[in-house]
Amino acid sequence: MSATTRQVDVAGARLHVEHAGAGETVTMLHGFLVDSGQWDREFAALARDHRVLRYDARGFGRSTIEPGAYAHHEDLAAVLDALGVERTALLACSGGAATALDFALAHPGRVSALIFIGAGYWGRFADRTPAARAFLQALDSYDVAGMIDSSLRAFTDGPRRGAGEVDAEARRHTQAMTTQVFRAEPNYWRRAAQDQRMPQPSALARLHAIEAPTLLVVGSEDQPEVHELSEELAAGIRRSRQLVVQAAGHHANLEAPDTVLAEIRAWLARHAARDVPAAAA
Repeated sequence: MSATTRQVDVAGARLHVEHAGAGETVTMLHGFLVDSGQWDREFAALARDHRVLRYDARGFGRSTIEPGAYAHHEDLAAVLDALGVERTALLACSGGAATALDFALAHPGRVSALIFIGAGYWGRFADRTPAARAFLQALDSYDVAGMIDSSLRAFTDGPRRGAGEVDAEARRHTQAMTTQVFRAEPNYWRRAAQDQRMPQPSALARLHAIEAPTLLVVGSEDQPEVHELSEELAAGIRRSRQLVVQAAGHHANLEAPDTVLAEIRAWLARHAARDVPAAAA
């Protein structure tokens, strides 16, 4: 597979974008503890029969961030416009799912399907388990070593597992991405509270308006708040299905790649190509 790389300039940032393949478009939005490397496997596999697109959100990976107000779903719109994508399925994890929810409500005709892994939303922080609280404490003082350690314990290992019980390669890959995110200067986590604009009312108050068929994947070992949010989304989004992946944490696609990829393919085959609104037909 040969991927094309380009930079998309938006107000206050330059976004690193990769795309490959042909066919129905699948856009991948990474979680906010990692970067677009979360989707290495899915990007390569889906490029065989889809047009695939992934980018580092501002302040992550190879994308920049500068002072100034912004909204992540507007960055997504800018990336799609720059690449001439009118309609896409969105494959998103954690904070990426928050971006996808906001985009799906702002541009319903541009979204064919939603697939969320460990969905998050702005202001919904895990804080009940010791490791999750340790992460928030480390973030408050911006203790980089503490943030890396506690985020791995909270979200990769989860509340019930030790590091030795997690797939070693998945944990190593997550740690490498997380380390790069937190150590970069500047980065999203240093600027999020100051400049990010959140849609009002929030997407969680408007779930009934989401039209896209939505698959909600959550790892059995993820934080309890993530499970609760997934259940809230399943109850509020009319055309939704929830799936728990056993023996996987927050980034379930990294720990159970074959299972998750099969579910992604099945959802796309069922919805992305054929589920076109009448207005766009």
